[in-house]
Amino acid sequence: MEHKWEEVFNLLSAGVYPPECVKSQKYTLKCYASKFTLQGEDLFFEDKKAVKSREEARALFEEFHIAPNGKHLGIGKSRRALCAKYYWFGMTRDIDKWVPECDKCKTRPLALAPIKIKKLARKPLQICRAVLNKKVEEAKKRAAYAAVDYHVKDNQIVGIGSGSTIVHVIKRLAERVRKENLNVFCVPTSFQTRLLIQDIGLMVIDLNRHLEIDVAIDGADEVDSELNLIKGGCGCLTQEKIVASCAKSFIVIADYRKDSSALGEQWKKGIPVEVIPMAYVPVSRAIQSQFGGSADLRMAVSKAGPVVTDNGNFLLDWRFDQEHNWSAVNTTIKMMPGVVDTGLFINLAERVYFGMEDGTVKIRDKNML
Repeated sequence: MEHKWEEVFNLLSAGVYPPECVKSQKYTLKCYASKFTLQGEDLFFEDKKAVKSREEARALFEEFHIAPNGKHLGIGKSRRALCAKYYWFGMTRDIDKWVPECDKCKTRPLALAPIKIKKLARKPLQICRAVLNKKVEEAKKRAAYAAVDYHVKDNQIVGIGSGSTIVHVIKRLAERVRKENLNVFCVPTSFQTRLLIQDIGLMVIDLNRHLEIDVAIDGADEVDSELNLIKGGCGCLTQEKIVASCAKSFIVIADYRKDSSALGEQWKKGIPVEVIPMAYVPVSRAIQSQFGGSADLRMAVSKAGPVVTDNGNFLLDWRFDQEHNWSAVNTTIKMMPGVVDTGLFINLAERVYFGMEDGTVKIRDKNML
């Protein structure tokens, strides 16, 4: 830990690399050090002070692990308290280890066993749905694990997409960070993703400070044979496209239901289009006039009125009724006044991992088309 701190400090303060560094190691260290700033004799990761030694880190843990009311915090709360002000190399692994080692936490009384409630018998249709959902989740998990294991390396900035499949990406990433002591920094594409990343103890960074992302991993609503995507079912298409466009590699994960030969073959909910609120009617009419189909305002389920994106905009779902030149369609719609972006991701994906129903993972790579 102290050795890593000194390497970064020496590079930023004097431009000196460790004597044993070869060219590739120098490049890796340079990329990693770019995430830090030097203030006097201290290193800072964004606005968090980088802790130099294991002893100092342990002392900070002892301080933050105990709340002002004397209560000992659990792993998640200890992580959040420390991550708000400090950073050190391997902090997630250390906190996960130190909390269970706390003498008081060891002697906490066990929680009462939950009351067992007899489950009502399921109807055949409910059983079929449960089996299908389990298969789909397993397929998503396999695709996510394959992508994270192959593409994520130490000292990388990783873009994290949004949606149900991304939960598996975040879990696998956290597992690897703890087991392999990786230094990984995450750029979220939505408020929900940010909360998930923070809750599991991974480091969140701002795209405005770190413009180059090593790899971005995201899901998709549908993928065609040429790696064109429909995205935005979860309403985060603009942030997702920004992060994908800033990444050296954009990797997509999906289950077998999202694999299509042509867009619209599997996904029937249309192509999302994010628009500023005052423009949703003119844009809807323009899309229908030029391309046919129907472009309807997406309405919320748990509140009255339309869905509102993280950017404060509305979403139109354009259900098309014929095949199109998707690159031309994407450009035309984006040029309409009031359109923020579309859910068409054209020529962005480098590789797609499909978790298949039979337990395998199918890969579609743009270099093999």
